[in-house]
Amino acid sequence: MPTAKQTRHNMIRNVLRDERIDTHESMAGALSRHGIDVSQSTLSKDLRELSVVRVPQADGGFRYSLSDGVQHVDRGVLERELRDYVTEVDRAGNIIVIKTLSGHAQAVCEAVDRMAWPEVMGTLAGENTIFVISATPTQSQGLSVRMENLTGLSAGKDS
Repeated sequence: MPTAKQTRHNMIRNVLRDERIDTHESMAGALSRHGIDVSQSTLSKDLRELSVVRVPQADGGFRYSLSDGVQHVDRGVLERELRDYVTEVDRAGNIIVIKTLSGHAQAVCEAVDRMAWPEVMGTLAGENTIFVISATPTQSQGLSVRMENLTGLSAGKDS
């Protein structure tokens, strides 16, 4: 008998094959229609484990898609995500706050996660804001420099 996690993963695969899913909310709604209720954090973890990626669409939007199984990280694509959608970077202590164009925080957050920078302990994204946590203010400063170099935006300094 499959575990709850295996059942969720199988349903996510089925939903992605049958429907155009472009947000966590629409995925959660689709799963709910199939009798599977899932928290935001569990859904995010499931999508990561299944290597689900956001694929640009011809209409300018995005769609979640199962990756082809290749774990190769194309740094150029990830860096372009940061350059194209980040509008502001600020820092306070060990936290970086990244503002994005509306609706792009999840994709930018995923790009930051996939960059696997050693300064990043964790990330949290909303609709247009991302919090990036570093272990120390020094690491946060290093991350600010990375973001400044990639985006051309000057990160705010501690107040």
